[in-house]
Amino acid sequence: MKLMVVGALKPGMVVAQNVYTLDDQLVVSKGTVLDEKTINRINGYSIFNVFIDENIQVKKLSSEIDENRELSFSEKLKLSEDFSRFKTDLEKNSSRLKKTFSAIVNEDKQIDINEITDPVYNLMVEAGAGYGVFDMLNNLHDYSDEIYMHCINVSLICNLIGTWLRLTSEEVKLVTAAGLLHDIGKVKLPENLLNSSTPHSEKDKLLMRSHVTLGYDLVKDMDIDEHIKNCIVMHHERRDGSGYPFHLKGEQIDEFARIVAIADLYDELTSKRLNRGPICAFDVIAMFEKEGLQKFDTKVVMTFLSHISNSFIANRVRLNNGREGDIIFINPDKLSRPMVKCGDDFLDLATHPDLKISEVI
Repeated sequence: MKLMVVGALKPGMVVAQNVYTLDDQLVVSKGTVLDEKTINRINGYSIFNVFIDENIQVKKLSSEIDENRELSFSEKLKLSEDFSRFKTDLEKNSSRLKKTFSAIVNEDKQIDINEITDPVYNLMVEAGAGYGVFDMLNNLHDYSDEIYMHCINVSLICNLIGTWLRLTSEEVKLVTAAGLLHDIGKVKLPENLLNSSTPHSEKDKLLMRSHVTLGYDLVKDMDIDEHIKNCIVMHHERRDGSGYPFHLKGEQIDEFARIVAIADLYDELTSKRLNRGPICAFDVIAMFEKEGLQKFDTKVVMTFLSHISNSFIANRVRLNNGREGDIIFINPDKLSRPMVKCGDDFLDLATHPDLKISEVI
């Protein structure tokens, strides 16, 4: 094991110890094989030294193959074996979750928290945890699955938020399970409503909203933590009372439901749906910046936004004027408007109100 300055890091080196920020946030986990994006991420956190395993050197990364050098990080990731494996396992777990939900609804199956969350933790390990999960999810938004894939995605995000908030391991497991079960009530809704490719009528919207109470009715008498039950019925409540079904405000909303609410909305908006394509993550971040402090728990939303925006460092993006470039710096005061390097130009979007990121490519 050798301590190396960040400036000397090379793609293919293997991290020997977890890399943390000064305030003890995990940036890169032990065993990570470094690539250009990960090295740029470490630089972005002003970390000066990293322990490297001298006995391991990956000679040629799948993301560094010569013929792929002009591809973006996203394109390279989609060509990797890790991405293919994660995608396959995510699809398998989605099918498994569908069977679990069906058994709960139709056979009165009791919920075993360890059993349902184990696959989620396995996916976390596969993705390398932390930002690796977002690297995967940011490139898996072509699905229009309204229930099962969405629930797994929300569960993964809840796990990360809980970790970033430094909840206990038991609390993280609870919020992970809550994210997985939050939309179980949708199983009770008509399939033609869930699979509609046209905008919902007011009557349909009211029926869709009933999924929170339908879900609560399914689990209210089960031997599971009250926080999970609350998350199922409260994940659409908002801090200012504008949510549903009870128009709860502030501290009236379960502390874990405040986490699920953010994870649910982020994944919902950034994923493909039958009646629309995925919304650009930076448009969603901008929405959270504009409305977040009024509608969501301040600590949770700010923790989430700072981490999710930093997960895009070194990603290639397309601007609304058609130019492409790489994100090199996240503006802490305007997370949705980072600095982008386009060729030889450095564009600080915080000072260019006419420009914005239209797509991560």
